[in-house]
Amino acid sequence: MPELKTTKRVVREVLRSEPSRLPIATAPTPDPEQALENAISAVTIDPAPAEAARAAKAVPDHALAYGGQAWAALAEAQAAAVRGLEAMVDEMNAFTRSEIAAAADGATALLGARTFAEAVEVNLGFARRSFDALVGSSAKLSEIGAKTASDASRPVLSRLGDSWKMLRIS
Repeated sequence: MPELKTTKRVVREVLRSEPSRLPIATAPTPDPEQALENAISAVTIDPAPAEAARAAKAVPDHALAYGGQAWAALAEAQAAAVRGLEAMVDEMNAFTRSEIAAAADGATALLGARTFAEAVEVNLGFARRSFDALVGSSAKLSEIGAKTASDASRPVLSRLGDSWKMLRIS
């Protein structure tokens, strides 16, 4: 039986048997001294960074302090959001673990059912417990979410209120 040739084998044979018809472009090698001169002339020193540094030093400290307060408020808001999200993750983990345990208990009870009616009763009991746990966990997550939103917005809103008062006084 003749050997079947795969596409890879055919391509390899063609590449070995025929020389490449594609032209190979090679870049001319420049004179090393000329290349060095071109590189040196291409490098320029921009005076803009030095001027910007001098201009930044001219900014009064109280102008920078206002921005520092905004960054501090943002950091406080982020920390509050992280604490809230950690509480949400903890609640979801507790819910998941309790549901896994309830599912295992339901499965063992279902294995012990002797009739179809007992199996339906066990399954309905599991469904009721799971639904009650879901509603309870959802209520806790909702409370955590509302508290997180309040805590995370408080630093920003207080700084905004302070700024608004300063604008009204001026």
